[in-house]
Amino acid sequence: MLRENRQRTLACLFAALAVAAGLRFADLGQKPLWCDELATLQRLSLPLAEHLRAMSGNHPLYEILLRFWMPPDGSDARMRIPSAALGVLAVWMTWLLARRAGAFAGLTAAWLMALSPLHLMYSRIGRSYSLSCTLALASMLALIWAMKRRRFLPCLLYVLATAAMVLSNLVAASLALGQGLFLLWFYRRRMRRLAPWLIACLAVGLLLTPWMLPNLRSSISWGSDTVYTAGQFGLAAKACYLPLTFCLGETVNPLNLWVVIPAFFAFGIAAAYGVVLIARFRHPMMLFLLIQIAAVYGFGLCFSAAAPKHLLVIVPAWLTFVAISLSRMRRRRAAAALAAVMLIVSAASLFNYFTNRQFADADMVTPWPQIAGVVERGETPDDALLIGYQPDRGVYDVFRRYYHGPLQPAPVRFEEWRWQLYEALRTHRTVWLLLHDGDPWQEMELWLRGRGVTGKYRPFQKEEHTLARLRAGWGPRKKFTSPLYRLYRLQRTEKPSGKEP
Repeated sequence: MLRENRQRTLACLFAALAVAAGLRFADLGQKPLWCDELATLQRLSLPLAEHLRAMSGNHPLYEILLRFWMPPDGSDARMRIPSAALGVLAVWMTWLLARRAGAFAGLTAAWLMALSPLHLMYSRIGRSYSLSCTLALASMLALIWAMKRRRFLPCLLYVLATAAMVLSNLVAASLALGQGLFLLWFYRRRMRRLAPWLIACLAVGLLLTPWMLPNLRSSISWGSDTVYTAGQFGLAAKACYLPLTFCLGETVNPLNLWVVIPAFFAFGIAAAYGVVLIARFRHPMMLFLLIQIAAVYGFGLCFSAAAPKHLLVIVPAWLTFVAISLSRMRRRRAAAALAAVMLIVSAASLFNYFTNRQFADADMVTPWPQIAGVVERGETPDDALLIGYQPDRGVYDVFRRYYHGPLQPAPVRFEEWRWQLYEALRTHRTVWLLLHDGDPWQEMELWLRGRGVTGKYRPFQKEEHTLARLRAGWGPRKKFTSPLYRLYRLQRTEKPSGKEP
């Protein structure tokens, strides 16, 4: 009987791993490179010393390791293979973490991780987030092993995994802080046993010092200058949005109540039940997970530069906590129903992801090959091609990767865009102009119309302005929808005069 149960458990685990691998490796080159991925790819062509200088104030481990795998001219899919492989490994490690609470908890956690929208999305991106998540799991497993065995090897593995985790994601230092708080609670009546952990923490600090000490000022500057969700939505909205992404990722609109409300009740009931269990029985494993979740969530809430991608390190602990809560419920049918709802809403979010319905970080799914293809099919050798994006040259660099025509693209200089457009229209009969929704496209359209310039306009990637819609009292969706990019084909009807524009 025990052998049959074990075989069933392994069969369910291998099924979860197979599903995880299929979702993470399926058509990895389907989506074009994200701006951040392209920046990583460009740094790979630098000499190692220059590469490290370019990563000043950031987390360098992933990109240094990627140098051994990815040539600077490699394909999009090849760049993402390490992240996908680490994502599948994380599913297995999540099962290792949760199986201590029983077969049901282990398999539920593995399946939730396999279908986790946030984890899957960043497992299909050539950035450091999948690596940091896997290293966070390694750190947790090594810590549990070391607390049980109190041997040198697990302590060494914990030190190495924790140091590597921080070097792959600086925000993950908050997870190590949560582990330290748990150790203080666990050994509160046996303080002498804290000595090895103090030594371990010192060893982690020593390993991090060669990189962190000279780059500390840059890290602080990056953290203070970079603003994500809190600056865009407000602190209260961020407090609600971050837990939503832990459950549904960044592909579900918060106003899609058909998905959000079932997810809120399913995950919320399980989490609340877990907190009750801790309050009544002080379950060490659940408290171990909850303290780390609270530490990372609290840090992400207060740190303006922290986004869901940085907090991915806590998703395995969160899903394990939920799975253990379900396994402790006396009503098995209720637990199974909640688990089914979680898997269904996760599948709905994954459907959005694979059909390019992105809510946050919409530039991850911009159809660059299609935009470049429109220009290639309609251009002539005498045309001009201008690429706009006010914050930086990221869009210009991504467009050039997918554009294979004869024209020489040039970035729009927004401080003097009138002169630039005037010169382009004076020397070329046709000008192609690509603008982002955040660029001053309305002002540019008025200026062009005032000078008799005609043209065709093609929108790409329509996006909903959710916050504006909420502030307007849940207005009609169509009114608050606009394209993220606009491609203009401008043609002058007559040669402009040489006067100042």
